[in-house]
Amino acid sequence: MTKCVGCGITLQNENKNDVGYTPDIKNELCERCFKLKNYNVLTNTGVKIDNEELIKKINKLDAFVFFLTDFINLDSNVIKYYKKIKGKKVMVLTKADIIPKNIKYNKLTHNIKNLYEIKEDIILTSSKKKLNISTITNLCLENKKVIFVGFTNAGKSSLINSLIGSDITVSNSQNTTQELIKLNIDGITIYDAPGLMDNINRENIPKSSINPRSYQLPSKHYLSINGIKLNIKENSNFTIYVGNEVKILRRKELESVECNIIVPKNSDVVLKGLGFIKFSKTTLISLSTSDYEIRPSIIGDSHD
Repeated sequence: MTKCVGCGITLQNENKNDVGYTPDIKNELCERCFKLKNYNVLTNTGVKIDNEELIKKINKLDAFVFFLTDFINLDSNVIKYYKKIKGKKVMVLTKADIIPKNIKYNKLTHNIKNLYEIKEDIILTSSKKKLNISTITNLCLENKKVIFVGFTNAGKSSLINSLIGSDITVSNSQNTTQELIKLNIDGITIYDAPGLMDNINRENIPKSSINPRSYQLPSKHYLSINGIKLNIKENSNFTIYVGNEVKILRRKELESVECNIIVPKNSDVVLKGLGFIKFSKTTLISLSTSDYEIRPSIIGDSHD
């Protein structure tokens, strides 16, 4: 049966409301991918990814795994699924072009490996700048059978397109790839996996190098970060690492707010799917979201 070259779904021309529909079964793209590619219109098919089943399928392939994430979306849930991958693998930190210019790549990857106890290599890549594409290519040539996996919007399809110039559908919307896409190129088998999914919106992709924004909040003031309210108990310097498009507004608090989240010194407060806030000293804060976690800073301490 013929599969869509864009998302990997099996093509069919019988049910317009079902996945994989195309008016002509001879077409290479399903109607969904055709509209996405030509008109940037995404039709929600309702296809949901079972992360555990996808990981089992990947492990059964016995292929070399490129596990992709990016500077903004690196969190404990991403690491959890990275560690479920068996066999040979590397972590690929995509979209290196969004990393702030004052952050050294070597220091960043060193801190990530130490923090999350990652034994394998971490490769920084950028499809825009073609950074380390040759390194990925060499690993493909060496291993012959490879698979690209990661959470939605990690940049899997963009990276594969940079490697081989294929026609895999790429967009900033979640779950563009719906089934495993298998490509055979010069004796190398390449799989593009559907994006792993969780309840986090991972569509806030910065369009350019992040400009860190530093603040010192006086008492009875708070920040609104893309609608998330951040209160600080006392004056404290901190730096926010989110996309330059994300609105950060300073507001005055009408009444006192209990700050009951202790952030240790040189720690990041990760706002999942958005970015993180770096605190240099121990600080009491409150947040209007539960989608956060605290980790030792991947930037390093203030004196690094």
